[in-house]
Amino acid sequence: MRFSHPDLAPGPRIPFRFDGRDMEGLDGETIAAALSAAGVTAFRRHRDGDPRGLWCGMGTCFDCVVTVDGRTGQRACLTKLAAGMEIEGPGGPGRTGPGDAAPRRADLAETPPERVPDLAVDVAVVGAGPAGLTVAAALAEAGLDVLVVDARPDPGGQFWKPVADSHRPARALDGQFAAGLVATERFDRSGAQRWQEATVWSAFAADELAVLHDGRHRILRPRRLVLATGAYERPVPIPGWTLPGVMTTGAAQTLARAYRVFPGRRAVVAGNGPLNFQVAADLLRSGVEIAAVVESAPAPGVANLAAAWRAARAAPGLIAQGLGYLAALKRAGVPILWGSRVIAAEGGDALTACRVATPSGERRIDADVLALGHGFVPSSELARQLGCRQRFVDSHVGALAVETDATGRTSLETVWSIGDGAAIGGSVVAQARATLAADAILMSLDRPSLAASAVAAARSGLARAEAFQDALWTLFRAPPFDPAGIADDTVICRCEGVRAGAIRQAIAGGGADIGTVKRLTRTGMGRCQGRNCAATAARLVAAAGGAAPEPRALFAPRPPVVPVPLAALAFEKPEWGGHRRAVPPPAHPRPDRHRPRWAMRETDVLVVGAGVVGAAVARELALAGLGVVVVDRDAPGQQASTANAGSLHVQLLSFDFGAKAEADGGPAAATLRLGIPSVALWRKIEAASGRDLDIKITGGLMVGETARDMEFLAAKARLEGEHGVETHVVGANELRDLEPALWDGLAGAALCPAEGKIDPLAGTFAVIALAQAAGAVFEADAAVLAIAREGTGWRVETAAGPVRCGRIVNCAGAWSSHVAAMAGRPIPVHGAPLQMLVTEPGPPLVSRLVAHANRHLSLKQTRLGSLLIGGGWSAGLDAATGASSSLGWAIEGNAWVATRVLPAARRFHLLRAWAGMNINIDGAPILGEMPGAPGFYNCVTSNGYTLAPIVARLTADTLLGREPALPIAPFTLDRFG
Repeated sequence: MRFSHPDLAPGPRIPFRFDGRDMEGLDGETIAAALSAAGVTAFRRHRDGDPRGLWCGMGTCFDCVVTVDGRTGQRACLTKLAAGMEIEGPGGPGRTGPGDAAPRRADLAETPPERVPDLAVDVAVVGAGPAGLTVAAALAEAGLDVLVVDARPDPGGQFWKPVADSHRPARALDGQFAAGLVATERFDRSGAQRWQEATVWSAFAADELAVLHDGRHRILRPRRLVLATGAYERPVPIPGWTLPGVMTTGAAQTLARAYRVFPGRRAVVAGNGPLNFQVAADLLRSGVEIAAVVESAPAPGVANLAAAWRAARAAPGLIAQGLGYLAALKRAGVPILWGSRVIAAEGGDALTACRVATPSGERRIDADVLALGHGFVPSSELARQLGCRQRFVDSHVGALAVETDATGRTSLETVWSIGDGAAIGGSVVAQARATLAADAILMSLDRPSLAASAVAAARSGLARAEAFQDALWTLFRAPPFDPAGIADDTVICRCEGVRAGAIRQAIAGGGADIGTVKRLTRTGMGRCQGRNCAATAARLVAAAGGAAPEPRALFAPRPPVVPVPLAALAFEKPEWGGHRRAVPPPAHPRPDRHRPRWAMRETDVLVVGAGVVGAAVARELALAGLGVVVVDRDAPGQQASTANAGSLHVQLLSFDFGAKAEADGGPAAATLRLGIPSVALWRKIEAASGRDLDIKITGGLMVGETARDMEFLAAKARLEGEHGVETHVVGANELRDLEPALWDGLAGAALCPAEGKIDPLAGTFAVIALAQAAGAVFEADAAVLAIAREGTGWRVETAAGPVRCGRIVNCAGAWSSHVAAMAGRPIPVHGAPLQMLVTEPGPPLVSRLVAHANRHLSLKQTRLGSLLIGGGWSAGLDAATGASSSLGWAIEGNAWVATRVLPAARRFHLLRAWAGMNINIDGAPILGEMPGAPGFYNCVTSNGYTLAPIVARLTADTLLGREPALPIAPFTLDRFG
């Protein structure tokens, strides 16, 4: 329905099509507004078949993505309608295949011929809400070069959002609109610049902001950075909350206030806090029937008088406003259900009713819209990515807030975080803190400070506003959140469709660890990057005995913070040989996890490292009847084993042959005889586990562009043939027959039929489970601190207690040299932090593993349709923690190679980049007993995922005194002299 107002003139109507239906909307409104006005609540279908529609209404959840003129992944809540648009809901009527696979696709961005030069500014401000506009105007008025970057079409943020261009107001409709207009006009006069519809997709450093603006990628280089990123609504999962018609209170408010539309006629507004009463009153005034307002806080009473008095004294105008909303609702006979909560939303393809638990019993209320608002959480993703110190706010589900001083300065000297993006406080607090931040930034740049009167007014206003907020949330104090009350069938991760029962099952089978839950269930791997599920998942983990919610107990921050077109980031980079080496710091215990210590553990064999290699070794030895304990500084399977792309490599990598190869390529060539038997062992592991590891042996292609590339591939194929690996060189025509989607400018490829892919998440945890079933014991958070000889055996000190064992197997990957050094001799193993990219799902394009003869590339498509892109591109390394992180230049270079070889990759959004610590040796594993240290064995390999089963088998054969299945002499330490 559309609302009318005497002071608003609707703009012209324009035609568009949605899922084959001719429709009309208003010029200047979003797709979501136009569909809502037409009563359409279901915009698409999830790949599990469930209908989805508008949820957050502000671009953070990505539930409303549609295909617009062939461009997939467009947020209906932010994309403005244009005449003649062809809009399709993925998985909608007449669609075939997965819900995320669109029937036709167009490039999402042009691949630019060259990078736009970096832009240096005095101050970059992220966000154009009350905090961002205020701080930017004050700094620009003081003469600084200020740029504000904001994702929305218009300034004002969620609180000051103006009436959309689809309507022309004759005057400001109320005080909230008027305040936003005044702030925007002050900003426009100040001389500050503003980029709207611009996405800060990553903060690689305080002076390296990656921004997508006008379809082009560029880097901002500010001297000072202000994060005024605002907040989004706290997600509280209930059964049915993904139904079309269920949305946040903020989404309902945006539709009603900014676009003057609403998707239903009878609504329930529920949750916690005063915003719900304002929204309910606004909707009521516009003609929507409010079936009930459901508030989880108890009804006001004598116990609240002191808080009510404090609130009224601090902000009498706001209290009067709130009482006016209550009075309007009561006059209309709207039930206000205090101390109550919605426990389920019901419906088929859309909401029809909701169930409410009240103090007097359960009620069922019919409605076609349910607006849920449980307060807000800071949008602190960029601060988290930068490494700003944060704290967990243990209120309701909980959220991360940024630790700052009184001016908003973070733990990073040149970064400020203000407004609700730092900690929830409302618009008045945001504006006061913005003024204090502006004053501090000016002083940090040796500029004159703001007028003393302005600073004093900000401080006194801040004190009053904070007193009001404290009193207000005393009045609206919600009952504590109990994760035990979440039914197993409730969807927790909206993006991936993961339910609470699956998370609990993962915890029971894999351990109470948030990283393990993510890897086993895909929770947090979707478009929203965990915004809607991270806190709830952390609560479920904590309830099962895992780490209490705190910053490191949540999902690690990954770029991009929102999906961006892969093509827009694609810039060619210089090539290099092999991996760039790094030295990871010693493995220290994680400070966020505290586990009980044991007095002494005794075992036949201690395996150090619980990745896929360590787990495979443990399984082999346990099956042979030995007692095996596996220790790791982290939870099992958290490093390279689950950070790789799951390629099953059999042919040599391009930098393992020829001029780029280490040690003239001899050690790498020796590994050729390991690949095929290892893949065969992976097949047996899959059968033994009873799990689908998504092993697909479809062959691998190493493509070439030039005659020199083809000569290189021919020579490599000859060497591989001498070592028993079948590789054929195919020309351009045959290559196009094999993989039609690849670039038609390729000259040919080397085809290795034995290569393929595996799901490394499924594979790693399958091997761990098989090792445990065989009797191996895995101990997490047990970093090895010291190793000493004890008689004929060993005594190993770990963070969890000492272990006495007869033999040790060193499977610590990039940390293997540290471990070996404790036993008497460091080994030539280096770290190689590498990154991977993954896109949103799409239609099938390539069936084979794809590599490049002269460039770093590994590319494949998952069963869900996502493109997995890697190939040895370097990542960063935190020398203090050992954590790996993605680098901007490497993302750009990796994207360029991928979109060159597979042009259709330009039609995909980059969903996530991540990094893990890989291993660099000399192209071959290090296996066998270490000279001078009887009973200490190394099992380390740089092609660890493919080779894990075979190197584990060879290690077990050696340790048990069996004849190895293959000679291990080429892989011992003797080759290093």
